[in-house]
Amino acid sequence: MRLVLGVDGGQTRTLAVVADETGKLLGFGIGGPANHIHEPGGIERVQRSLTDAIQGALNTAGLPQGRLAAACLGMTGSSAAMEAICTPLVPAEQIIFGHDTRIAFYSVTFGSPGVVVIGGTGSVAYGVNAQGEEALVGGWGYLMGDEGSGYWIALKALNACCRAADGILPPTLLQPLILRHLEVENLKQLHTLLYSGKLSRPDIAALSEIVGMAAAQGDAIAQQILREAGRELALLAVTAICRLGMEKQEVTVGTVGGVFRAGRSILRPFRTAIKRRAPYACITSARLPAAVGAALIALEAIGVPPNEPLLHHLRQSLKKRNLLKS
Repeated sequence: MRLVLGVDGGQTRTLAVVADETGKLLGFGIGGPANHIHEPGGIERVQRSLTDAIQGALNTAGLPQGRLAAACLGMTGSSAAMEAICTPLVPAEQIIFGHDTRIAFYSVTFGSPGVVVIGGTGSVAYGVNAQGEEALVGGWGYLMGDEGSGYWIALKALNACCRAADGILPPTLLQPLILRHLEVENLKQLHTLLYSGKLSRPDIAALSEIVGMAAAQGDAIAQQILREAGRELALLAVTAICRLGMEKQEVTVGTVGGVFRAGRSILRPFRTAIKRRAPYACITSARLPAAVGAALIALEAIGVPPNEPLLHHLRQSLKKRNLLKS
């Protein structure tokens, strides 16, 4: 029985799965963030995260020294440099290396035409049409882009707290909620914490969950931030849809990433903005974890297409471990 590996190397963590050619998931592993290799210590961090995730998946599959038929790695910030760093660490006869957007795409459409929008620590959209043409929109990183992402939302929230303290904006629940979450007493302490570099980008992006909490409690400023984020993420999707000529078609648009857990506050403006330009779009959440999407690509590479029996086995494996996407 041939085995494959799927890896989702993200800005927050790295996940790996081992599957057989029937779609049964045999092993799962987790590692740290796998991004920004040009930062001090970045290469070593990626190597450690990837090794931890792959070895964890092999160990839980009972294959500590296993050799795999194929592996697909979907890595944030995919580049030739990243590929050179990662490839020697993968025990597979065939390696497919690419961006995390492609594996997220497979987690939504199983490879059929459509568009996926990732709203996590960063933001990006990726789509493929029936002719096999691709479109990538966004993904420029926290300095040059990432509009609508968790990091972007967090910065908007922190700015709103400061402007409220200055009297430019009205008081907001964001301030006490963020201070409590970070265990600091006031904005001066928060300022020191942020500018000292003690918080990583994923730590800062995680504050977007606080924005969701404040919005759910009726905070107008938090609700406005999420509405704006929803429109920004929709703009990524609409741009990809139009570049691929699918705005007048029934097109699947998948949502992936923690930002969308804010629910209606972000999904309603997201849906409205997309429907305005692509009225036949069907908006859905991911149906499989992105690491499993990577495994699907690896299976395709060895001649096993994502047919219904295979997908059924994948769903059953995920259900047993309470990992099935709703």
